[in-house]
Amino acid sequence: MPHIIVKLYPGRSEDQKKQLTKKIVKNVSEILECQEKAVSIAFEEVEQDDWPQKVYRPDIIECPGTLYKQPGYNPFILKQSKTQNLVALKEQIQKVLKVAQKEDTSGNFNAMSWLDLELEDNPEFFDGFFDTAWAEISPDDRGKRAAEIRSVL
Repeated sequence: MPHIIVKLYPGRSEDQKKQLTKKIVKNVSEILECQEKAVSIAFEEVEQDDWPQKVYRPDIIECPGTLYKQPGYNPFILKQSKTQNLVALKEQIQKVLKVAQKEDTSGNFNAMSWLDLELEDNPEFFDGFFDTAWAEISPDDRGKRAAEIRSVL
């Protein structure tokens, strides 16, 4: 305990994988207060063309309850008009909401509250639907973007 799987595009050298392994093992054993011999690491190389279906959809979209860091991209979103992006955003939010609602054990699931928590905790999740990343916009524009995201519900 624990076993960590690192999924990445092919092409990293064995030396890079070994370096990353050493750093992960060191940090995991320190943070989780376990011996280094208890930690195991595996690398799974996934071709770039396969990434959306083999990694992004099953590990990111369909597992919002286990994901602690959202990526700042969405491979399913192409550069489109603002209207097309908002339609795609609405579809994406509805898909993720269905998964989150199924995982809710309280019986009091509220879609808007969930969305507000996502905006607070992982606003970069929505970056793929906009031309500028969340981290690069002003506080005023962040408020406008959040309102725009909320408007799709």
